Amino acid sequence: MSDSPDQVIAKDNFNQFKRENYPKLSDDDAFERFAMSLLLKRYGASPGDIEQGLVSGTDDGGIDGFYFFLNRRELVGSDSLRLTNRKNALEGLQTGLSLDVVVVQAKNESSWDTNVFPKIESTLKAIFDNNQSAADLRAFPLNEDIVEKAMTWRKLRSRMAMLVPVVHFHVHYATFAKQVGVNAYMKTKSRQLKSWLTTSLPTGSTISVDYVGDAEIVTRLRTGTDFMAKLVLTKLPIREANALVGLVAIKDYLKFLRYDRSKVIRDEMFAVNVRDYAGSNVRVNDAIGRTLASDSESSFWWLNNGITIIVDKADNPLELEWVLTNPLIVNGLQSSHVIHEQDLAKGITKKRLNQSVLVRVITESDPDVREAIISGTNNQTAIASLQLHANEEKQRRIEEYLRASGWYYERRRYQYRGVKAAASRIRNMTEVGQAVMAFRLLQPDTARARPTSLLGSTAGWDKVFDPNESEELYLKALLVVDGVDDYLRSSAARAIADDPTNARYYLVSGYALRSSGVKKLGDFEKVPTSSLKRNPSQATLTGLHQLLYAEVAKLDDGKTAMDRMFKGGKLKIAFFDEILKLNAA
Repeated sequence: MSDSPDQVIAKDNFNQFKRENYPKLSDDDAFERFAMSLLLKRYGASPGDIEQGLVSGTDDGGIDGFYFFLNRRELVGSDSLRLTNRKNALEGLQTGLSLDVVVVQAKNESSWDTNVFPKIESTLKAIFDNNQSAADLRAFPLNEDIVEKAMTWRKLRSRMAMLVPVVHFHVHYATFAKQVGVNAYMKTKSRQLKSWLTTSLPTGSTISVDYVGDAEIVTRLRTGTDFMAKLVLTKLPIREANALVGLVAIKDYLKFLRYDRSKVIRDEMFAVNVRDYAGSNVRVNDAIGRTLASDSESSFWWLNNGITIIVDKADNPLELEWVLTNPLIVNGLQSSHVIHEQDLAKGITKKRLNQSVLVRVITESDPDVREAIISGTNNQTAIASLQLHANEEKQRRIEEYLRASGWYYERRRYQYRGVKAAASRIRNMTEVGQAVMAFRLLQPDTARARPTSLLGSTAGWDKVFDPNESEELYLKALLVVDGVDDYLRSSAARAIADDPTNARYYLVSGYALRSSGVKKLGDFEKVPTSSLKRNPSQATLTGLHQLLYAEVAKLDDGKTAMDRMFKGGKLKIAFFDEILKLNAA
């Protein structure tokens, strides 16, 4: 049977996507990423975000992708601060926040598999059952990636309970099959899954269970990744070249900040701001709050520094109404959050709500100019954030060095939006940091489980991004990780263990240590970066892979979760000891 017009369009777009972004991957693996990129558009998911949620492989329970988003933008992984008991774990989150769960099965096929949703339902029932331990889920059987997602879901649900989140649960089955081929039996199965989810989630949750076939793929291809927001001015603005300055009533600024018909703040607007919200108790923010809560003869905008917004485009279909494309608030995060929180607490007087805040809007596409604006408006105070390092000279040098070798270092979120860059060649700060932790610092357990904790401390940051270290290190680390990833997708690797998430950084560290030839662990740090090897062969990685899982077998007591073993220190010590014996032989 010949392809439908929609199938032709969908397949052509997929082939182009694979060619431009993932030329080394198999069609099946590339299709998973193609499907995720379409289904996660609304969340602004980066290539790194997509990789973080992929769980396919042996014993995947019929699931290829599993994602958790807070307020539609913040991706939550197993190492997220949100899952901890730290005092600031829930900072910046408000009651009634949005919690989106996205479950995806992606099949590079042209016909429907009628058993997909029943299989996913069976898996989700096991995951939702708190009486089933990690060991029980493993025996189901479910692979380590799925088990980790199950534990993340349980922790997230527990930690968020006090905030009473609105859960939006999405289950998608994506394939090239014809949309019109969804029959009555398949519709019944999707309704059954939706019905079970409805009874298993809190009141007010929304559930969607969708067949994403040829026509739906084409529809999603037409949906852009841009987000828009309407800014209503009180008077005609001052305009000069590609910028405008105007006054916006606080009540209208609140509408601009939030999702339509919602009191949830749009976090994507703050993606490039180097600061996090410092909280309402900080002196400056407390002063803003008190100003909003009391009337005076002074208008609010006289007392506030105002807001600076960079946009890709600014249109004014009506004289005082501007539609901003991809607005990014680069200065004014603290004021914006205080205004938002004070309104939620009904702490803004009626008079202040009708007063204005000063807003500057700059339309600029040149990355260097945007960088200068971001830097210039964010150099007043130092607040801990990975993004605070984005302007450092070391970070710029790494970006330039990697670009010369065809890699795109994303110092800022959305840095390469609209740029013709292969998704498989984009790496963010955390990903580059993980590569260095494993390759140079020999800390595969930290790279696997706690990368943001190390990068979040001054001492840890300086170890990973040592100003005196050659930029060559970062290229070598990425090349070794890339080589390990290629190996882990091979049949040879899967024959040993189909557990790429756990094995990845251990094999990177193992290769660095083995290829260095050192006989004592303490001697490795003396090896200069220029002497570190960067081209792991399949034979070498196969040997290390076998060695690693031989040590796993020795330590496996049947009770300890597999991922916990890789996140702990015992396995690393045992693995390194065996490698050092080989080096000494």
